[in-house]
Amino acid sequence: MEKLYNFILETLNKAIKLSLTFLCLGVIIQLLINDELLNWDPVGNIQDAGASFIGVIALVVLYLLFNKK
Repeated sequence: MEKLYNFILETLNKAIKLSLTFLCLGVIIQLLINDELLNWDPVGNIQDAGASFIGVIALVVLYLLFNKK
C-alpha cells in the first residue's frame, strides 16, 4: 500500500512540475511574440481567471512547501 501511495505522489508531483513548466514556457513565448501560441492564450487565461487562479497558485505553493517538509 505504501508503494502505491508513493507512486501516486511521485506521479502527481511530476505532473504538476510538467504543467507549470509548460505554463511558464507558454507565458514567456507569448510575451516575446506578442500573439497567441497555437490558439493558446496563457496570459489571457490567467487574466480572465482572476481570483480563482490566485487560489490555485496558493494551493500549488502550499503543496510544494508541504512536500519539502
